[in-house]
Amino acid sequence: MAQIETTRAVVEANETYDGKIIPTEQAEIDRPVRVRDGSTVQGSIYGETVEIHSDAVVEGSVMGSGSVEVTDSRVTGEIGTPGRVFAETARVEGTITGKRIRLTDCVVRGNVVGMNVILENCVVLGITTADRELTIENSLCYTVRSSGDTILEDTTLILPQAIVNGTLDLETPVTVAGLGHIQVDQDGDNRSEDDNPPLPTMTKDDRYEREGTTYLTLAPRVLNLEQVTDRLDELENAIVATVDDTSGDEGATMSVEDVLSLLEADVGTPGPLE
Repeated sequence: MAQIETTRAVVEANETYDGKIIPTEQAEIDRPVRVRDGSTVQGSIYGETVEIHSDAVVEGSVMGSGSVEVTDSRVTGEIGTPGRVFAETARVEGTITGKRIRLTDCVVRGNVVGMNVILENCVVLGITTADRELTIENSLCYTVRSSGDTILEDTTLILPQAIVNGTLDLETPVTVAGLGHIQVDQDGDNRSEDDNPPLPTMTKDDRYEREGTTYLTLAPRVLNLEQVTDRLDELENAIVATVDDTSGDEGATMSVEDVLSLLEADVGTPGPLE
């Protein structure tokens, strides 16, 4: 049976708790909240520290004044804290915000917004933004924007652009999956005439500096601007539909696979979805 007390809140393993776990008086604001293995909370959660354990489901948002940890579980709303977010093998249907964010083997339907952000083997169907440091390894994002030091390794973007206001370290080329197999200028005037060219990639040669901002973009190498413009309009409409899907009273109804299909992202099954 759930123990919802002034100083702590615990939902026991394999239990279903019908309701929100939020403070109703001043003394409850700083209590820790734990949702144990296999349990379900049918409502949002607020605590000082919030821990969501394996195979648990939170049907709502999770907010922590200190930190949020999510392990091998699902949150149907947003995750937010002014402190640290740590998530591993988790699915989150909304945006994640925090000061320090580390996600491993996660799928996020919204944006990821933090000061220091690390993504490892993740799928983020929104914008990944970091104010100080951003590291992305073996992950798929809609696009990224960083105001600090940025490292991209084995990264795939839906949009053909990333924006960085600090240093940009490209460990490997960035693959662009949202434009399909478009033809791009490969080496100056050496243009590919392949009817089915490989997915385009962005390298250090696609970096452009302007007023202190680094743009990583395919734009100067695109051979058919009209085709790309039409495709970007389609992507924008798909993103609007994706956002609308998470805005209803019932929460998200499309699976992540459905969203990738709607975006027509030319990728195999990302690791976290296998």
